[in-house]
Amino acid sequence: MKRFIKPFLMIMLLATFTVEAQSRIVKARVLSSVDSIPIEFATVRLLDADSISVASALTDKTGTFVMESGVDSGRMLDISSVGCRSRIVSLPCDSVLYLETSNELAEVEIRSSKRYVKVTPRGLIISMQGNPIAKLGAASEALKQLPMIDGSTGNINVLGHGSPLIYINNRLVRSSSELSMLPAESISNVEIITNPSSKYGTDISSVVIIRTKKVNEGFHSVVNGNVSVGEAVSASGNINANYHTENGITIFGDFSYNTSGFKQRRYYGEHFYRPENPAQILFTETNGNAKGRTRSLTTDAGINYDFGKNSIGGKYSFLRTPASRFTDNALTSTDAIKELMSISSQSGVYSQSSMHHVNIFGDFYIPANIGLRVDADYLYSAKNSTSTVYETERATNIENGNDTHSSLWTTKVVLSRNVKNTDLEIGADLSKTSNDQIFTSESSDNSDFLVPGRDKVVQDLYAGFASFDWTPNSIWNVYGGVRWESTQTDYRQNGLKRVDLSRNYGNLLPNLGVSFNSKARMTLYYRASVYRPSYQSLDNNYIYVTPTLWETGNPELKSARVHKIGLNLNFRKFMLQCSFYVNKDNVGVVYYWDVEKRINVTRPVNLPDYNSFQMVAVQQLDFGFWHPTLQGVFYLQNLEYGTPVRKYDRPMYTLSLNNRFDIPGGVYAYLNIFGLGTGNQGVIYSHGTWQASVTLNKTWKNWTFTLSSNDILGTWRQPFDTNTNSIDYSSMRKGGSQYVSLSVRYTLNSAKGRYKGKTSRQDEIDRL
Repeated sequence: MKRFIKPFLMIMLLATFTVEAQSRIVKARVLSSVDSIPIEFATVRLLDADSISVASALTDKTGTFVMESGVDSGRMLDISSVGCRSRIVSLPCDSVLYLETSNELAEVEIRSSKRYVKVTPRGLIISMQGNPIAKLGAASEALKQLPMIDGSTGNINVLGHGSPLIYINNRLVRSSSELSMLPAESISNVEIITNPSSKYGTDISSVVIIRTKKVNEGFHSVVNGNVSVGEAVSASGNINANYHTENGITIFGDFSYNTSGFKQRRYYGEHFYRPENPAQILFTETNGNAKGRTRSLTTDAGINYDFGKNSIGGKYSFLRTPASRFTDNALTSTDAIKELMSISSQSGVYSQSSMHHVNIFGDFYIPANIGLRVDADYLYSAKNSTSTVYETERATNIENGNDTHSSLWTTKVVLSRNVKNTDLEIGADLSKTSNDQIFTSESSDNSDFLVPGRDKVVQDLYAGFASFDWTPNSIWNVYGGVRWESTQTDYRQNGLKRVDLSRNYGNLLPNLGVSFNSKARMTLYYRASVYRPSYQSLDNNYIYVTPTLWETGNPELKSARVHKIGLNLNFRKFMLQCSFYVNKDNVGVVYYWDVEKRINVTRPVNLPDYNSFQMVAVQQLDFGFWHPTLQGVFYLQNLEYGTPVRKYDRPMYTLSLNNRFDIPGGVYAYLNIFGLGTGNQGVIYSHGTWQASVTLNKTWKNWTFTLSSNDILGTWRQPFDTNTNSIDYSSMRKGGSQYVSLSVRYTLNSAKGRYKGKTSRQDEIDRL
């Protein structure tokens, strides 16, 4: 692999960064320093050494200008635009130039209708300057109100693209508490990428980049508290503080604490037959009352140093879950166990975990206007859990224990350069991961499949990538890239190497897109991805679910490969994204009868190859004080699986209506309605459900108050079926979604310094 990486980097460096030393062409983009939005019709004048204008040009829709500079030394550019401060720049200049908004115009509140959303070839950018959504206290709440974002589950998801990587100023967000501590008013803009470039991990389907406003000198702090009351009471608090000096040093620290609880009513149904007697249909139905409580804390500290165009910094994070408890009292009826028809059980799970994470970064400009970005990480995590089940009628006691220790070393290097009208990037990342699981299992009935064991997986991953973004004019844009990954895995079970599971493989992953922008923007692209299974899904231990069902992992899982062709259409405030997927070895959780162990088992497997189609549509509207956004996802697949073979081809959809109401007195009200339709995704079938939520927001001086009510009518359910092989399995959960919360935030100096590092291999961290 080393023989491959060195020539690869040398060839790409020579091919992309060799330019003519005497080039007379000046090309750059002019952006707003507030929200990084391109400034159209800015005037650019070329001045000689005596400040006499010798040429001029105007920027286009993308903020780009091109002009002949000549070869005389001492020439400068004078850039000006209405509402912005003029700027003098010496030549040669950067490929991106920023203009500051004048103080006079900054104090004017513009009440006319404004488009905050700008479409890009890879997604969209939402400006938060003057955007009412920025008045929501926390970034976590503001993100949920943005187009293309689904916050119905309480988490941040990109419509049709799942959970995204989230960055704050190029630093990867490791904990949701970071978004809770970031004031929405300090955000300059948010970029949502639905077709990530080659520099991101192979299993990254979407990226959200949050850019904050310029840093002010001095001390800045934010304190936030939240209380939620529902089936259980939850509370959280966090504090963020940093100090920024005029010479570019920022020292910062964060601390958050959270205690959360829930209560749920759960139903599990199993209707199945055994292969030796397919005519006899057996059943097991379980009704339980579950509850849980988790306490967690997060703290971090670090430093940035900005000098000229360069930045360096480091950050240490500590995440700890001192206690997480779960209990379930259940009553099961079954005719699959001859001696009993009813079984009562008491289940409990107790776990603790901790994680140490160190990140260092460097962002430099080196000769020939080459950008150099370096990120390095070390991570160590430990988790132990104990689960117990006691069946009263059979006097059976089952105990499982798991002790997991994981570590990760990783580094990433990216070189970037603008050559004429093309942005180029090349880079490489290396990572070494170790995951060591020790598990114990025992049962009072001496079940022979409950045995202790140890699985240790060590993985070395090497990747190289290159990408380009070519914008010949304001109408056309062509982008693409390629990523090569080589993975070497050493799998040891109970100290012995499993040759069949110790795999070495490589993947070549290209992506290419072309975008046409006139009155409407249309983008056509192709992207290849690889999704590696999480280490938890490789665990071969058996966990009790019901008296007739057990759950386990699958160490034989292979990585899934997906080929995607996408077509995006954007016109004014309407967005349409159509995607066709070729899915190979996708992972799905199935149910089957284990002949040797004589039990029903659920485990992840690689599904047969199948195709799928997805359509995402977003329409934004404005009616005076009412601002609705209608969003929908339509999904269709042609999956066939199992013995006997079943078809999973019913279309699935989601619909949401997000409403913002501007109420006099600076109050903003949000009413969001979300519906999950019926249909298949993978081997799972959804029966459909819906919910509504309301939020009221008010900012007064340095205080922000947010009152929210989720699932206000108590309609949310989780009804899903998984019918595979000889088992029809259904589940229903109710509870844990209905609550009222009050959040109070106090901000001392709103403009804040932000850490600029970012994790080099987040996909590997997530697998841990």
